[in-house]
Amino acid sequence: MARNIWMEHYPTIIGMDDTEYILGRFQTEEAIRQQIGDGYLYSFIMAGDTKAGYFCIVPESDSLLISKFYISKEFRGKGLGSGTLDDILEKGRMLKKKKVRIRVNKDNVSSIDIYLHKGFKIVRDETVDIGGGHFMYDRIAEYLF
Repeated sequence: MARNIWMEHYPTIIGMDDTEYILGRFQTEEAIRQQIGDGYLYSFIMAGDTKAGYFCIVPESDSLLISKFYISKEFRGKGLGSGTLDDILEKGRMLKKKKVRIRVNKDNVSSIDIYLHKGFKIVRDETVDIGGGHFMYDRIAEYLF
């Protein structure tokens, strides 16, 4: 699922080389198992009985980090992302966190617009060296409770 979503969305944003690198380093079964062992919480986004996407959240001291949030192209624009984001925000409230955070590639304008519409605010830009000569150029968005 990750490969399909990433290949239809990210090469036009970050290029094929970076897309393949990220898939091979952070989106493998082994990487996900390690993250789960480190406390990352993964869940599928469902459209009836069909897996439409997935997300991952990480409880932190005062915040809830959305580590991953991906929906297959054929399910975008149908309210699944918005509903799932509402559920994640509710989870943050229930855990009594001060905020929910997400990092989004600075050129992923459609996703940034969705987060802003939901009440997130861009708090800073970050460049992160992810190894192998690859960098992430992200905007950090936060939703404050």
